[in-house]
Amino acid sequence: MSAILLLWAALVSAGVKQFVIGNSEHTWRDWGDYEGVDDASRPGWIQPRRTTRDVNILNELYRTGRLFFLENPTDPRYKPGDGRIWTPNAAYQENAKLLMLADGKKDSLSYDYFNRLASNNGVCIYIDLGAPYPVDEIKFYPLLFGAHQDLYMKGYELYANDGSPETQDEKGRPIFHLLDAVPTNTDVVVDNRNFPPQYIRYIKLRCTSPQPFEIDQIEVRGEGYIKRATFTSKVIDLGDIANLGALRWHAEVGPGASVTIRTRAGTDRTTLIYYRINELGELEPLPGRTDEENRKLWEALPDKAKGPVVDDTDNWTLWSPPYSSSGETFVCRGPRRFIQIQIVMQSTRASSRASVDSVAVEYSQPTMARRVFGRISPNIADLGVRRTYTYTLVPEISEDDIGFDEVRIVTPTEALVNSVEVGGRLVPQDKYEVRAEPNLLTVRLLDPSYRVRSSQDTMRIKFDCLVLVYGTVFMGKVFASWEEGLLGQDVEERALGDLSVQGSEGSLGIVLGDVDASPNPFTPNGDGVHDATNLNFKIFQMMGTAPISVGIYGTDGHLVRTLLSGDAESGSYEVPWDGRDGDGDLVPPGVYLYKVKLEGDERKFVRFGTVVVVY
Repeated sequence: MSAILLLWAALVSAGVKQFVIGNSEHTWRDWGDYEGVDDASRPGWIQPRRTTRDVNILNELYRTGRLFFLENPTDPRYKPGDGRIWTPNAAYQENAKLLMLADGKKDSLSYDYFNRLASNNGVCIYIDLGAPYPVDEIKFYPLLFGAHQDLYMKGYELYANDGSPETQDEKGRPIFHLLDAVPTNTDVVVDNRNFPPQYIRYIKLRCTSPQPFEIDQIEVRGEGYIKRATFTSKVIDLGDIANLGALRWHAEVGPGASVTIRTRAGTDRTTLIYYRINELGELEPLPGRTDEENRKLWEALPDKAKGPVVDDTDNWTLWSPPYSSSGETFVCRGPRRFIQIQIVMQSTRASSRASVDSVAVEYSQPTMARRVFGRISPNIADLGVRRTYTYTLVPEISEDDIGFDEVRIVTPTEALVNSVEVGGRLVPQDKYEVRAEPNLLTVRLLDPSYRVRSSQDTMRIKFDCLVLVYGTVFMGKVFASWEEGLLGQDVEERALGDLSVQGSEGSLGIVLGDVDASPNPFTPNGDGVHDATNLNFKIFQMMGTAPISVGIYGTDGHLVRTLLSGDAESGSYEVPWDGRDGDGDLVPPGVYLYKVKLEGDERKFVRFGTVVVVY
């Protein structure tokens, strides 16, 4: 996919607009939501939050209003990336009091619910720091005066989890590992450092003594950057549909750190669907114009009327695969008005981090059409056999669109155009020009009267081409050549597979084929006629590359000359031989063997043939 995206990126003209996040017009804080992001340490940049040994992480969450009680907080201010504290062994009101364990007010009030007659063996306090922090110390203690000093936890176990997906169960709950177990504790102030420094998001403190206890404060400390921080932009409204170009960003990445950027695009402002349950028990989508409006409407509903909240996959694409480098084309087929960008900064080292200065997406308006749908026929063909295909473009053009006069089609091999039609009219050959390259076919209409300007102007291009891979997709773009600075518009599929050609049943299993030598025989005598032969072959149905070698051998099996040694991909190949051996000398006349060998991941494919040298 990336090779095709880079091919399109190379065709982008100057003069496109940019929407930039991270500049003075669109600041990070105004244009996105944070999970573990720090935008204050380095103005204009975002990076993962950093903690130092003098900071109690739990108190920092409390102090900045990012610590909430209950496993599923009901506070509308709670958002992903905030901290939580809860116990399943106490009621709602007692859970609310757990926040005092992080308020930093030592020797004032303690959490005394477990100072009771009932056994406390097995009671737990859970903490979610909201993100994986580097942690090397967990400390907790009761009030340190009077009789309270004896109400410390007489036995305990400490567990942790870093929050990574692979350490969650099938329901998304953390699978804890043991940090330390102290069955008989005599320390009033527990300052536990009996574990190696590690990233921790979830903490489980389990009492293993039946004795009553109180806790005044819990402290969690460490040194370094958190493991993962995420910036998710607000829905970006480009004002009207736009063709999307390159996605660019500027980042600094330290050792062990990485930046991952993904995008998605939509046709409305709401990426989520909030449902209410009506009186009949049916699900009804809430009518808000934005996710925030719907969230407020949903939170105001009685609990029994709150339906599910799901991604709006009808109007929004899924998040794209991560971009491998800045400058790649925005992943989206066709124009869109609404887009969203997500940046994840990660590190495997607490001492290192990635930071991002800005991210920008190129776009251009007006568009050529609301949509341009394409279809290729036939969509089943024998692989390696040249045949005629019809590429049909069906535009949906409004008064805000400008139409198009140029089509670029990604082809598996060089194509030969037979005819062009627009709106049912055959375009004379002198009214269009063709540029055929090994993997790209360009057809440009020269006469403005043939431009595609309305939804009735269906365009058909007939061309001959060779398909080598099962499921070859003929992706396309349309352009308005008379307008400078506009990006091309993607040709879309109305139905899945409309732009792809499948191999026939007879083509299945063929990987290396159509091997021959031409001319054969040949006469390398320097007279300019048949002085060399071409060893021809085709590689089918191969994804990526594989080692290939082509050699000339004597009839006794000895190697005369290696003509090719390297990597090859699906395609048609011509390897010339001028009748000379490995030392550059002409070979004697006679019969020679040629051998083509392709080394796949699981098996080798070898084809032999003979070629005759005469003088």
